[in-house]
Formats: sequence, C-alpha cells, structure tokens
Amino acid sequence: MTLHGGRAVVTGRRHAVSAYDCSLATYDSGDAFDQSVAKGFIDLYGLPYGLAAQRDRRLADSSE
Repeated sequence: MTLHGGRAVVTGRRHAVSAYDCSLATYDSGDAFDQSVAKGFIDLYGLPYGLAAQRDRRLADSSE
C-alpha cells in the first residue's frame, strides 16, 4: 500500500499467508466464485429500499 497526499493506493496483494484469493474476487472466465449466487444477496440487500418505495407510492396515491 502506498500512502500519498491523504490517499491509500493498493500497490500489491500477494503474500504467502494472505487471506485474499484472486479467483474469488474477480469476475473473469475461470473464476472460482459462482456469480449466480449474488442475485439472492442483491435481492435481500435491496429489499428495504423496495419496500420503502412501495410504501411511499401508496402514501402518495392516498393523498391525491
């Protein structure tokens, strides 16, 4: 990591005992990460925002 002018810039990510696994962190062909499982996470993470939008639409419709 390089620190310069109040910024931290990653300059490397390899180490013999690192927990970082490049095949799990990238989206290239041949990766170990199954990208299809991300859909469930995205749906769960966005759920409160979707529910709030539905509520707000109902409130706007009822006030007209």
